[in-house]
Amino acid sequence: MKLAKTAGGFNTKKEARESLQNAGFIATTVVVEALLKAACKIEVAHRNRVHNVILQRLGHVPKGLFALAADGKPVLLPKGIPSTRLAAVRVKAVAMVARSTMRYGAAGGHTIRVAFALDASKVSYTVTMDQNRDTYAGAYKGWSANEDHHRITVPQDWRLRVERKGLATLGGMMTLDAHPLMPDGNVLVYAATWARQGRGYDVKVDRGYIAMLGSEHFHADTAQAAIKGVRRKVKSVGAPARMTASPYALTVDAFVKRFAGRNLTVSVSDAHESGACDFGIRSWCEFVGLDYDDGEASLELVLQGFRARPQEEVRRAVLYAVRRQRAELKGLVG
Repeated sequence: MKLAKTAGGFNTKKEARESLQNAGFIATTVVVEALLKAACKIEVAHRNRVHNVILQRLGHVPKGLFALAADGKPVLLPKGIPSTRLAAVRVKAVAMVARSTMRYGAAGGHTIRVAFALDASKVSYTVTMDQNRDTYAGAYKGWSANEDHHRITVPQDWRLRVERKGLATLGGMMTLDAHPLMPDGNVLVYAATWARQGRGYDVKVDRGYIAMLGSEHFHADTAQAAIKGVRRKVKSVGAPARMTASPYALTVDAFVKRFAGRNLTVSVSDAHESGACDFGIRSWCEFVGLDYDDGEASLELVLQGFRARPQEEVRRAVLYAVRRQRAELKGLVG
């Protein structure tokens, strides 16, 4: 047994015989076979050591503990210590939401860096523009190209406080932090910080309140305004649509096709009346290139923006504008 353990196994009988001879033992066939069996026993013991220890301590081996992948190889944990892997998951989650809500990717490239803070006052989202002269080649070599660098700071437990509660993206805006307050009946209220798209690659950060009622939400400067806004929004959504097929069930392309070609303007007031919050309206207008300060835009431009960035609040604003026009025409005829 000692010889077999020292050798660490044998590939052939010849190796076993030579080991016996070098150690001063006789190398008969019986002794060689005994040495090979001893080496095999030691190898099996090493291979099943973890299994035997668990069996000895628990009396059974938990099901699935030694599961294999489809190719028959053991399923291994990702590299790195648990805290490092957890940090990577947190960063990835925040970066994915940022990419889905904000404009990024200038010609010179972009970066998104995520930091975590324990103090809510340090929560922020900033974008720094830079120049890169290595982007272009050929006749344009040396020309400068813009770079956008995003720096996002969120709470350490952002995934628990925001993402898992379904608050990560609301109205095309990214929620950076949300602290739950006392609910108002069936309305959930949060003191929150959120980021919205500005002009170009600029990002605006607002602090206020978010009210949630079912799947509807509303951003406002005060808690009471948020609560009133979400209740009005839910009431507005509940208004029946006088059409053969509900426009709320249409795909983006079908919705655009149904209302394209109408001589109609959609105003900021239409969006407000249909339940959209001012922060969300501004963010959407900046993202699709419409000027919020104009107060209105043609239905054609709004539908183009809706196709580029489809949001339910935009659909409701268009429907409200259509109903408003019908009411105005009916009043003129009457």
